[in-house]
Amino acid sequence: MPPITRNQLKKTGLKTEPYSKENRPLDRRAALLDLVTNNVTGVKTSSQTTKPLEVVKNDDSTKTENTCKITQQKKEISQPIVVKKPETRSSTKEAARLSLNSSDDSNLYKSTLEETAVSRHSAKSDELYTTAVDNTHRSSLENNQSDLYHSAAQELSVNSNAEEIFEIDQTSWNNFIYVGCYARDIIKYLKQREDNFTVTDYISSQPELTAKHRAIVVNWLVSLQEMYGLNHEVLYMAVKLIDLYLMKNETLQNKFQLLASGALLLATKIDERGEPGFPYDLVKHSKYIYTEDELFVTEKELFRALKYEINVPLSYVFLRRYARCMKCQMVLLTLARYILECSLLDYKFVTLKDSQKAAASLYLAFKMCNKVIETKEFFKYTDYRVTEIKETVIELNNMLHTQSSNLSAVKQKYSHETFFKVANKSLLSNSKLTFD
Repeated sequence: MPPITRNQLKKTGLKTEPYSKENRPLDRRAALLDLVTNNVTGVKTSSQTTKPLEVVKNDDSTKTENTCKITQQKKEISQPIVVKKPETRSSTKEAARLSLNSSDDSNLYKSTLEETAVSRHSAKSDELYTTAVDNTHRSSLENNQSDLYHSAAQELSVNSNAEEIFEIDQTSWNNFIYVGCYARDIIKYLKQREDNFTVTDYISSQPELTAKHRAIVVNWLVSLQEMYGLNHEVLYMAVKLIDLYLMKNETLQNKFQLLASGALLLATKIDERGEPGFPYDLVKHSKYIYTEDELFVTEKELFRALKYEINVPLSYVFLRRYARCMKCQMVLLTLARYILECSLLDYKFVTLKDSQKAAASLYLAFKMCNKVIETKEFFKYTDYRVTEIKETVIELNNMLHTQSSNLSAVKQKYSHETFFKVANKSLLSNSKLTFD
């Protein structure tokens, strides 16, 4: 904020504070004292050097004397002038302190010195206090982390029926991203929620839709997800919302793409990290067969039909959890994601549980990469025995062999170097699949 000028003070009617000795800062007071002393000495020297000349008219003797005096003064002026060097800062400070001590304001000066010393001491004490608080806070956090983990481990050891803590959860016990302290409880909760979102056979009850129409629309959604760089959860959520809606509602063939666009728009608002929604782009890529107003109306109808239940367990979430617990390499996880994403286009996998599809995709990826996996370890992390997912693994393998060349959005996506070109990996025959 700029300082208030005197004209503004006159307009507002405020009075300026008197610039008295008590209100002046110490540095300015010392500078004023130096200025006064220099002015006084300068006046004395100037009074000594410059004297008025007395000239008397019509007198030859006085003229000659005056001319001699003038010449003498010119010689004095022509001589080099010796300039005194300015005093150093320390000397001026010492002179100011002496003058202040000798004056009546010595008490004020001493009080200011004491205040500065106290303020410096308080600042140092504040710094020491803050550093001490930080150290104690860090040590308390470390102690709390270890205490939380040890207390949980003790509870599990006391309860014989309790399950053991996974190694991956031990390393991220208090991590705010991986939340190892209750990550397993989250997965259990999502598996319980799966029963509320099971999809039954609905194609037979649809008047105009077929499994091929559904595959074409899902292939279009995959291309949109890749084009706009959306999260993978958005794609899985959009497909799941479409299946849940069609299970209880009929849709015509010419409105099916509008329904898919509304599901994708709603899914971006659920699982997208950035700014959700791109209605104009959806209208553009659908070749303007519907308007933005129709898209918003469809989105609202879809949301109401689902009774605002959008906390849907996704197979992609289960797959990431299983691969993380088994410490899978990124190539193997990407191959499992490719298998799972291909299953979105196939209608025969709609009625299966998402956790089961995720476990079967991961097991098939292990076999395609020639990785050994123990059945006990697989059951420990997925809660699925190999015998329970055997048929699903065989169906997924058959799906990879019988992919349509017209619906190649997933294959083109995973043929890129970003995804390690896992779509080009050689396939296995059913005879080479082992279920030990």
